[in-house]
Amino acid sequence: MGAGAAAGLAAVGAAAAAGYYFYASDDAKKHRKQAAKWADGFKKEALREVKTLQKMDAASVARAIDSAAATYATVRSVDRADLARAAKELKANWQRIQAEATRTGKGAVKRAKSTAKKAVKKAQKTAKKATKKVAQKSAKKRR
Repeated sequence: MGAGAAAGLAAVGAAAAAGYYFYASDDAKKHRKQAAKWADGFKKEALREVKTLQKMDAASVARAIDSAAATYATVRSVDRADLARAAKELKANWQRIQAEATRTGKGAVKRAKSTAKKAVKKAQKTAKKATKKVAQKSAKKRR
């Protein structure tokens, strides 16, 4: 058996083991939730790192993703191979990460404007009520 065939068999074995772990074992649902949880947390951490960047190009986004991966490498429940695969996928899709990082900033501005408008309306309403009250009191005094 050649080296390529052995590597192919090892890959098939690893895929079968992963399939059993995530879909056929008694705790498969728990395993899937755990994997999804750390993967989601890893992506959020990477986005947090990317948002702090001054210049967003492929190299700087890759450095931010590596920084987030270094944080997750210390977690015992995370498999290093899975972490490396997730980091590679995020690096390959760095434009999407960049777009997501800039898009969330616009949403925050929109929410802030909306909140400010609501506060202004409420203040105007309160001022109108106060003005009416004062006008009514002064009208009663005149009578």
